[in-house]
Amino acid sequence: MLGNFHPVIVHLPIGFLLLAILFQWIGRRASYAHLRLSVPVILVLGMISALLACVTGLAISGSADYPEELLGWHQWMGIGTTLLSLGMFWAVQRKEAKMTNLFSVLLLAGVTVTGHLGGTLTHGEDFLSFGKAEAKPTLAPIADIQSAHAYNDLVQPIFEARCVSCHGSGKQKGKLRLDQPDYILKGGEDGAVVKAGDAENSELIKRLLLPGDAKKHMPPIQEAQLTDTEISFLHWWIQSGLGFKQLVKDLRQTEADKAVLLALQQQSQQTEDDAATAGKGNSSGSGKLSATSKTAASGAGVKPVFTLAASIPAEAVKPADPALVDRLKANGVVVLPVNASSNYLSLNFVTVDKQVPDSLLNLLAGIREQLIWLKLDEVEVTKAGYAAIGKLDKLTRLQISRGNLSDETISALSGLKNLQWLNIAGSSVSLEGFRQLGSLTNLKQLFLYKGGLTDSEWSALQQLFPKVQIDTGNYRLPLLPGDTSLVK
Repeated sequence: MLGNFHPVIVHLPIGFLLLAILFQWIGRRASYAHLRLSVPVILVLGMISALLACVTGLAISGSADYPEELLGWHQWMGIGTTLLSLGMFWAVQRKEAKMTNLFSVLLLAGVTVTGHLGGTLTHGEDFLSFGKAEAKPTLAPIADIQSAHAYNDLVQPIFEARCVSCHGSGKQKGKLRLDQPDYILKGGEDGAVVKAGDAENSELIKRLLLPGDAKKHMPPIQEAQLTDTEISFLHWWIQSGLGFKQLVKDLRQTEADKAVLLALQQQSQQTEDDAATAGKGNSSGSGKLSATSKTAASGAGVKPVFTLAASIPAEAVKPADPALVDRLKANGVVVLPVNASSNYLSLNFVTVDKQVPDSLLNLLAGIREQLIWLKLDEVEVTKAGYAAIGKLDKLTRLQISRGNLSDETISALSGLKNLQWLNIAGSSVSLEGFRQLGSLTNLKQLFLYKGGLTDSEWSALQQLFPKVQIDTGNYRLPLLPGDTSLVK
């Protein structure tokens, strides 16, 4: 319990000691000499808070899983920094100018190194890097996925690229390791994370499918995310019985599973540039959306216009019919609450057959009041199926990218009056087709990259939706005044 205070207390000595060093140094100037009078008091506060940080740090070290060597360095540097603050206090009180200067330099180094080690323990070795991690390919090119080893060639490389930095031999968040079969089966502090033959109730899959800004979403949203294909593959691997020793062809597969495996094979053969482009089509659900390429090219910058929290209605709603939810899950639909305190639901068809039957989409009418987020990527829906989707008037988020949406079927979406976020990337809808969505007055964000529009039609589309941020892909960084230009 005492260790839980360490993350709060640890920032106090950093602030106090750095302030004492700053006042001591700038106090050499006559105009700031009065600041040096407060240095002894600030050092005392720094020493006390540093001592408390050491005590709470020792307490938390026994209840958390951190790399032993790195943890040891952090502990001893913290104790050393506390002693250095005592040394500087002694020098200041004795008015030993040279010793004060020496201790202040050593103390600054101690605070810096200790803080860096603490940040590395908590956030990983690359915690000072800026921007979101690039989603690089996870698998070596696969010629025939059916002949691949399910775990060694596929599962383990995905875990290594996306999960092991937080759940490996060096660091185990939640006491979970995903770098070896025995540890995967063992699970973490909350129990098993995979259940052979029951992917729907496996915590690993649940965490992967949570919205990106959810606290328990894995991986953290600032890290490279798994693609939809990778998640679908892991879902199949768990559902097929967790084959650690078998080849892919030796594990049970439906026709839909074979399609997922083929998609993973094709993904493995992509170049890094192809993978980065494809990754833009796999929404992580974070709600942290980029600006359109047209806006970026003009130098206007990114304007966040949509968040997940804003898409959840303020009014309460009664729970959905449990029997109906169970029927959806039995047909492969992933059904999750949008957050822990809400009865509103998010549905994902990532593990449903490519051709979604009308009967399954018709079931959604029974949870119309609760359903606000719907994801139907890379599937084929009939005209009647799109009509069923168009009756889900509580939807605020809809993702039907890389599907068979067309001018003929898009009109069914015109009744989604509450829709704020729409991703139809990779569709063949024309400008005339988009005119049928003019009634969506609450729309804020529209994803259309890899669509059927020509370059000359983008400006017309923006005029059609003047208040909507349209993401067209093909990102370019603006040339800023301070950038260097090469003229030939």
